[in-house]
Amino acid sequence: MAGSAGLRDAASVPETTLAIGGFTLPKWEPAAAVCVCQSAAGPVSAEIGGDLLMVSEAHTTPAEFSTVDASADPGGLIRFLDAARSVSGLSAAKNALLEQLALGQAQAALDVGCGAGGDMAEMARLMPDGAHVSGLDVSETMIAEARRRTASLATRVSLRIGDAADLPYDDQAFDACRAATVLQHVPDPARVLSEMARVTRPGGRVGALEFDQETLFLDHPDPETTRIIVDAFAGAMIQGHVGRQLPRMFQTAGLTDVSVTPRVILANAQFLRTLLQDHVARLQGQGVLTGQRASQWWAELQTWAQAGGFAGGVIVFVVTASRPS
Repeated sequence: MAGSAGLRDAASVPETTLAIGGFTLPKWEPAAAVCVCQSAAGPVSAEIGGDLLMVSEAHTTPAEFSTVDASADPGGLIRFLDAARSVSGLSAAKNALLEQLALGQAQAALDVGCGAGGDMAEMARLMPDGAHVSGLDVSETMIAEARRRTASLATRVSLRIGDAADLPYDDQAFDACRAATVLQHVPDPARVLSEMARVTRPGGRVGALEFDQETLFLDHPDPETTRIIVDAFAGAMIQGHVGRQLPRMFQTAGLTDVSVTPRVILANAQFLRTLLQDHVARLQGQGVLTGQRASQWWAELQTWAQAGGFAGGVIVFVVTASRPS
């Protein structure tokens, strides 16, 4: 497929843009690495640029974001989001999304799946004086936290609980509409994008940022077991492959001038262990992996990483487009 071939070639392109299948792909930009560690008697912490970020003592997995209010530790999910916002690679990808939304000319913008409201203040900062940012999330817990965190913005921000697949806003209500790491958690991402296009005015901008979980990669001497584990990780998400599907979905939604920016989020072996440990345990419980095979895989990963030169990470896609005038 032409698009896949283009993504493989993009790593060698320095400062140019690529036109592939009618889409514009800016230069490939690997993101910064993240180091995550866990003390013997403490919570998980992420070391980023020398700073330690406390995440959660409980195991918090990305799959839980589809049912935040039913989670055993919704506060842990909020802390997970806070830590993720400090990851330089993901932060850079979010900044790229905001830049492509032309918020400097927007009077009204919508953050679909706003979570705890962490990005809404930045959206408001980029918009003109008097502009308004709306945020919507299906979780009561997240909206309550977002209200607390955005209280200083007063009337510049409004928040409500709602369904991304049935947005409670009028047609053409916003100049810009975005969703970041949201579509992987919804049953019908194409429906959500269609709704985002509906509430955006003609000439306005629509954007999404999504991981493609099946692009998760890591260097390991046991490729067979690694493939089983990586496939399980992608399958744990409602839409584990949505990143690669975004360009097609944007076109199907009737949007034009589609821009696709893939970014690599790099991670070390310890971070990947933190990310994958629940999935490996689940495979053991299902009988897909024996305890001995799983333990050997972890031991080999540690030995491989200690030898130096380990590589692992995942690709995130930033996709933006315009609603036709």
